[in-house]
Amino acid sequence: MWIGAVVVAVLFSQVPQEISEALLAQEAAQAPDATAAALQAALAAQSAAEAAQKAAQAAQQALELMMQKLPGALEAKEEEEATPKPPSAWTTSANLGLIFLAGNSSSITLNGRVAVEYKTEQWILGSRVYGAYGRARLMGADNFSDIAVQGGADLRVDRRFHLMLSGYTLSGIDFDHIKSIEARPFIELGTGVIWIDDKVDNAQKTLLSTDFGLRYAYESRFRYYPTDEEIPLLAPEDVPTEPRNLPDVQVVAPRAAVTFRYMLTDGVTFGEDFEVLLNVIEVKRFWVNSSTKILVRLSNIFSVSTALTFKYDSEPAEGAQKLDTTLSLGLDAVF
Repeated sequence: MWIGAVVVAVLFSQVPQEISEALLAQEAAQAPDATAAALQAALAAQSAAEAAQKAAQAAQQALELMMQKLPGALEAKEEEEATPKPPSAWTTSANLGLIFLAGNSSSITLNGRVAVEYKTEQWILGSRVYGAYGRARLMGADNFSDIAVQGGADLRVDRRFHLMLSGYTLSGIDFDHIKSIEARPFIELGTGVIWIDDKVDNAQKTLLSTDFGLRYAYESRFRYYPTDEEIPLLAPEDVPTEPRNLPDVQVVAPRAAVTFRYMLTDGVTFGEDFEVLLNVIEVKRFWVNSSTKILVRLSNIFSVSTALTFKYDSEPAEGAQKLDTTLSLGLDAVF
């Protein structure tokens, strides 16, 4: 009886599914219980085999479709990786320098700067915060003396009329206690011109820009320390030891500035910032400032920098030197 059921199932597998299922169902209804159970098992096995065959066909079709789309997807991914990403509108840079001496003389000087810039096709916004502080003590001296107390902050807004030409507003405040400058707020209006702006893979290859503006500043002066000239010329009891006010000075000065950047080799960049100001009211006075810098890149973010800075003031506060020179080594970061 079992053998007969199996033979029937085999024969029925050669006919369409709907017909075989109907015949098997009719046979199972007319057969004894054991034969009906065998026929039902054969019908279930046939259905499972057909379902597995359909699943295999669907999987094969999906695989063929995936193999057809795979080359195009790989090409699109390669094109996306090869296309350079547009530079971010935001740029943040920071610099930190430290000088420490110990032994016959003790001194420590810390200087730093943080700058943020936002650039679009129509606007450029930039802001900086910078400062330096240093103390020193000679051998045999009891106390430390300040050798650097200076800093400042500024904000610049450029409205771009062309890729090369823009109008800008620059405002800020700075101070230098060693040079008896208590505070010097200023505001400047001018025009900026970008003559060369050559980039390679979003890295600055060459940059040459100029500024032409008019600056107003109010220089509040205050004597924080006695000068070297006062000490030998006055009697000990007459040497000023307390801070005292000095006459304030107003400044209205045309300003011309040049910014230059050039990538010497991959990872080494030379930079120069140079500016001249000429006061046209009250006393005849001019300033010449220069900052020369070389950066050696350590990674995509960090660089080591060496900077040489000159600041010349033809009419500083009474007792202050006209020229300040700084040679520094620092660590730079760009985000």
